This record gives sequence, C-alpha cells and structure tokens, in this order.
Amino acid sequence: MSMSIGNAAVASAKKKMRQKIAKRLKRITDESIMSQSSRIANTIRMLPEYHRARKIGLYLHLDVPDAIPKDSGNIVEVRTDLLIRNLFEDNKYIFLPRVVPTIDLPSIQQQYLQFAQRRLKNKQESDYFPFLSINMLHMPDIESIERLVMEDATANAFTIREPTEGEDAFDVGGLDLVIVPGLGFTKSCARLGRGKGFYDNFIRLHRIWSHYHARSEPTIIGVSLEEQLMQPHVIGDYVELPTEEHDEILDAVIVGDEIYRRR
Repeated sequence: MSMSIGNAAVASAKKKMRQKIAKRLKRITDESIMSQSSRIANTIRMLPEYHRARKIGLYLHLDVPDAIPKDSGNIVEVRTDLLIRNLFEDNKYIFLPRVVPTIDLPSIQQQYLQFAQRRLKNKQESDYFPFLSINMLHMPDIESIERLVMEDATANAFTIREPTEGEDAFDVGGLDLVIVPGLGFTKSCARLGRGKGFYDNFIRLHRIWSHYHARSEPTIIGVSLEEQLMQPHVIGDYVELPTEEHDEILDAVIVGDEIYRRR
C-alpha cells in the first residue's frame, strides 16, 4: 500500500520515480502506445460504471509534433482517440479540461476549493491555494474536438489541446465518471502526476461539491500504459508510492485488459 511520509522525503521519492518512469517511457514505440490505448478504451467500455455514466470527463492526450523529438518520457501518455469515439457512439456527454487561473473560476467553486484545502491536516498544504485550476467543459460533437488547436503554439514544448468554450460540468449537475492521465500509477490506485496538482485539485473539488449538493461522487479512473505501472519496489526508504495528504487516491486503474480497483 502507499504510505504518507514527510514532505521532503516524499518530494525526493516522487522525483526519483518520475525519472525512472520517464526513462522507461522513452523506449516505448508509437505502435505500442496505440495498441495499449485501444485495449484500454475497450476495457473501459465494458465497465459497469461506464454503462451507468451519462456525463464523462476525460482528457485529450498530448500531441507531439514531428518537429519536436520525443526525447522525454514525461510527454508520453495513453491516447484517447478511440475512447472519445466510443463515448460519442454510446451517446455520452463529453467534458474536456481547460486550464484557467483559479480566480477565474466561479466564486462558489473557489469557495469549495478553499474549503477542501482547509480540510487537509497539514498546515502548509491547507494554506495553499492553487494559482491554476482546471474546469471541465462540454463538447457537443466530435467536430468540436477535432477543431481544437493550441492558441499559442510557442507556449509549450508540446501541444496541449483544450476547449475555449462550453458548459461547465458543475452547471449541469456534475460528472458521473472522470478518466484521468498520469505519469505513473500503482495497483492500489495511487497516481503520480507531473507535479502541477491540476487533477488532484479537481477531484477534491468535485468530491466536496458532490457532498454539498447531495449527489454521488464521480468514479475516478486512471488509465496507464504498462510502462507507467509502478510495481512494488523500494525507493529510498519507502516501498511503492509515498503520498502526501493532497494526493487523491483513484477508484480504479486500467492497464490494457486489467482492472485494478481501490480496496
């Protein structure tokens, strides 16, 4: 199982894990990514949580232009092409993330986020208020997704596609299912992100929102390439993935045909 330890030790262990996973992902082929992503999409389609869900939040995988060499495993993740097509074929309502300044979120969402932070026992973390957050916006059709382009192609070393408009998920009753990326995952459903905290904050916000609106919390599912699955091993003095209080544990992790559920 993952464990909570001191912040400095956690940061060091996470850094080592990110480096190890990124090194492993540098060797992965495009064919393997496509094959694994297809199997994951088919596995998700068979989940009972998927069949029950109407409103689903997910992400657009990072596009790596040909001009940019794939010299960093940090930009490798499960593709969502087939998954998105499946969602539209199955008449699901699709929501995609947009990164925005937290102060631009509706005031009620800011209040929920602040309340969620204050519930953390660690004083340093409870006082933290993120500068950037994500909100999930509704995409009406596949064409609206295909039209997405990056507003400023020079802003990042890789292409991040995100919507500029659409209904906010919280304005239509919240999400039933959220599919999240990550750099690494464990079979016990811990997730290692890229260090920005976007998804941890959103998951925490949605769980608080669901509580105050007397709604069921969304099911949170991580999707992982085989190379991203962290096997139990020792990093420094700690086994598996050390966690901080703000790290949200997922409900399930999908790796190919395998489903690992939170216990």
